[in-house]
This record gives sequence, C-alpha cells and structure tokens, in this order.
Amino acid sequence: MKYYCGWDGGGSKTRVLITDESGLAIAQQDFGPINLNGAPEDAVRETIKDCLEFMAALPQGIDGYNGLVIGASGISNHAVKEFIEKAVREYGYRKSLHLVGDHEIALAGAIKGVGAILIAGTGSVCLARNAEGEIFRCGGYGHLIDDEGSGYAIGRDILAAVTQAFDGRANETCLTGAVLNHLNVKEHSQLIGWLYSPQTDKKQIAALAPLLIHPLSQGDTAAISIADKAATHLAELVIATCKKADIHSGELALMGSILTHYDAIRQQVAEKIQSELPDITIIKPHNEPAYGAVDIGRRIFT
Repeated sequence: MKYYCGWDGGGSKTRVLITDESGLAIAQQDFGPINLNGAPEDAVRETIKDCLEFMAALPQGIDGYNGLVIGASGISNHAVKEFIEKAVREYGYRKSLHLVGDHEIALAGAIKGVGAILIAGTGSVCLARNAEGEIFRCGGYGHLIDDEGSGYAIGRDILAAVTQAFDGRANETCLTGAVLNHLNVKEHSQLIGWLYSPQTDKKQIAALAPLLIHPLSQGDTAAISIADKAATHLAELVIATCKKADIHSGELALMGSILTHYDAIRQQVAEKIQSELPDITIIKPHNEPAYGAVDIGRRIFT
C-alpha cells in the first residue's frame, strides 16, 4: 500500500492530510502556523515538528510515505523554502518532498481539469490551468501595490469613505458609525491614530470588511460603491488570467471569505465574469487545499 501526505500551511494553522494510493483519507489533523511572514521561526519549527510526529505515529511510520507535498505562502522566496525543507529533514523525514505555493495546492484541490480559482480573503489572486497543465497567475502581489477586491482593500476603502464623509468630500455614510463602534473610538482623529499606529497591521484593516454587509443591505451609497469596485477588480483578475491561459470554458471555483460570505459581491463577480466568459462554469471547490497537496503528490511520486 502506498501512502501520501499533504500539508496546507497557513498563517494561523497547518492542516495535515494523509491518504492511501486511491486518495482515501486515512488521517487528518490541524497544527500551528507555518507561514514565516506571520509567525516567528521557532513557532514554525515547532509546527513542522508536530506535523511530522503526527505522520510518524501512524502505523506506516515516518518512512512509510511515498511522498510529502507542503503548500505554503512565501515558498517562492528561496530562504523560506530552504528553511522549511531543512527543518523537515532535521526532524526525521527522509522520503520524497515537494514544496509549492499555497495557491497551487488550492488550485489542485478545487477544480478538475481545465479551469481557474479566484481567491479573495485578506488578499486576492487568480490561478488558471490550461489543457496542457500549465499554470497561469494574476494578482496576489501584496497589499502595498495589489490585492484589489480583497478584505484588506475593502477595509481600506471603508476607512477612505468614512474619512471623505468626515471632510465633506462625500455624502454621509452609515459606515462611519459602524467603524467608530467597531474600533471603540468616538472621533475621526482617534480613527486616524489607530490606522497609523505601529500596532495596526493589514489583518486588522481587513477585519473591517464585514462592516460593509449591513450598510449594503440598507442601500448605503458608499457601501454599494465599495462592493461594486471590489467585484469589478475581482472579475478583472479572472478575465485576465483566463486570457493568459487561453481558457474559454471549464470550471471556476470561487474561494476565500469575501466570495464565501458576501453575497452581493459574489453575485456581481459571477455576472461580470460570465458576461465576458459565458462558457465558464462557476462552482464550489471540489476539495480543500490539503487534498490538492496530496493529489499533487500522487501525480509526481509514483
């Protein structure tokens, strides 16, 4: 019997999935973070150690796997890749190992055959796979220059709308009260102090995005404008990626918190995409990213 293992390494947790050669799940468990961009090296090393101990505790033991695929953000950075690979080897894994980006395992799990995935969470990115198995990407270059349509971008646009309303550059919006209440502040100056505090990071700004939902349902003009902007940018990601890959049909999986929980944005994204790519079928992901990691291993470690 052959066994394969895939890790979906994230900023808050790492999911380990073990299957047999047919893809049947044997065991699964979540551990700590493996993203060096958001966790200290000691914490990442501890996660790697815990994951490998879990693998070793199964009947086949640490040497009983045909391959291990680890998907994590930042893998394109040589130093990150080298750190993770070195730690995996130091903690006793000696068999075949393959490290890929977290977006690649998401694509492998979400669709079958030709198609694409659009992910909009804290950041945003689109990946597509053509009939030859080539992978193409648009977006995902970080909040300083990109990540349009993401939770971060929506949070930033909410703050901008509140600020413009405060100045009288735009109409009043009920987003103002929602933001002040969320941050537990009373004045716009306190909001600005919070925004530019060294302790405020992109995740905290992205955490403002859910404040858009209620104003949207109330027909708030600023909220509607923000949602339309996000949907336009996300649809553009898909259209550009599919053009790169020369894809005109196939599956498109919508993933991430923005596309899962924001009905108005998801519906607009779908409409904008299908007006340009009418033969694309929009689906829910077939499988989770950890399964995608295992599936990659089953293909390359024969």
